[in-house]
Amino acid sequence: MKPRRSGMSLFELIVVVIIVGVVYSLAIFSLKKEKAVPSIMSLSTIKTTLLSFSQQSEIRMVCDLSCEECRLFDHDEKVLTTLTLASDTPVYRYGFNRFGELQRWGNAVVSSEGRLSEGCFDVTLSPDGLITPFILKSESTYYVYTPLGDAKPYISTSEEAVRKFVFDESTYPLSGDTFYGAL
Repeated sequence: MKPRRSGMSLFELIVVVIIVGVVYSLAIFSLKKEKAVPSIMSLSTIKTTLLSFSQQSEIRMVCDLSCEECRLFDHDEKVLTTLTLASDTPVYRYGFNRFGELQRWGNAVVSSEGRLSEGCFDVTLSPDGLITPFILKSESTYYVYTPLGDAKPYISTSEEAVRKFVFDESTYPLSGDTFYGAL
């Protein structure tokens, strides 16, 4: 009869150490990949905040009528989170009419959670980083977000400067499709 051994062999110990190391590495890698997502954003960080969410499809942000609380939806209209828009003064949505005049627009009509409602504004961010264009005004400052623009908006206190920026060929190539690769 063989004597019973107690303990682990060197081979078994090495296998256990390798398994624990792999599990630890995966846990550390996934924790490092998590991003800190702010719950408060300003008018100049809307796109940056939206980009901080990892996404495989479109995400949409809808701000309520007071422009203070915004809900972030995924492509299935499931609420991902609620964000606070920090502004000391009231925020209004602006746009250009058909004559090229900058004017205040009414509330946005949005569909969220299967029903129509009014909101201050809504924004859609696609997986490739393009955003729906919009102009917000707080007090005397305009914040212009363009689809092809940076994460930071164009900021100006002059209506004329906003008009020149929006209708500039480098911002929106209107005269041809060469920007999109068509000949």
